[in-house]
Amino acid sequence: MTKDELLAAIFDSPSHPLADAIATWIDSSRRFAAFATTFHTKIRKKLRAAHEPESLRDLQLELETAYLLLRERALSVVYEPLPARQARGPDFAVSFTTSLEFMVEVTRLRSGAAKRSADAQDHESSAEATLTAIDERFSGMLGSKLGQLVPQRSNLLLVGVEALRPQLDDVHALMMRIQQRAEANDPLLIQRNDFRDRSDFFQHYQRLSAVLVRGIPVHPAAPVVLWINSQAKYPLPPKARTALTRSHTL
Repeated sequence: MTKDELLAAIFDSPSHPLADAIATWIDSSRRFAAFATTFHTKIRKKLRAAHEPESLRDLQLELETAYLLLRERALSVVYEPLPARQARGPDFAVSFTTSLEFMVEVTRLRSGAAKRSADAQDHESSAEATLTAIDERFSGMLGSKLGQLVPQRSNLLLVGVEALRPQLDDVHALMMRIQQRAEANDPLLIQRNDFRDRSDFFQHYQRLSAVLVRGIPVHPAAPVVLWINSQAKYPLPPKARTALTRSHTL
């Protein structure tokens, strides 16, 4: 399939908002071109379902993640690997060489919370402003995504953050506060996300191997942050962590 044939198979119109980005990724990466060829039906279906600007930005982050992962030769990517009847599966199954397969779920923290907090940034330290900007939505996002993690596998949650760029200490503090809320049976965290109790929460939480936080767009001055869950039953090996971080570093 030529590039033009592939783009025609993916898009109803060449003026689609994501057409230029995907065309650029196809041009610059043979591995992404092969990925897009293999999964063009799924990509086309998701593009047709993404009607709102926010949904398109979510999908752009998802497909850009595949492009970035495939820059790392040790990583191979399968799109939506679980059967269609399982509605809440991860976005990708990623193979590291031939020794490990782990799951990747991609999500984007919408910019609203960051924008509201930016107004108060003059009165807060940089770290406090960053935490305030994402804390409001981070815990809700994590609670909802835990249900998509696959048992008996390593699972990575990749979070795209607009505007403010959290540091590792920020992400660690966020995760510790979420753990404390779960231990206290906080109903906003437990019941709202359909966990029976804190034991059920932590059963899912232990499926989470790591959280990778990156800016939107990726920028060399804002390196990615990889937080490792010390409670994970299936941690990511150090070499796989290095490949993940390197794939998202320009």
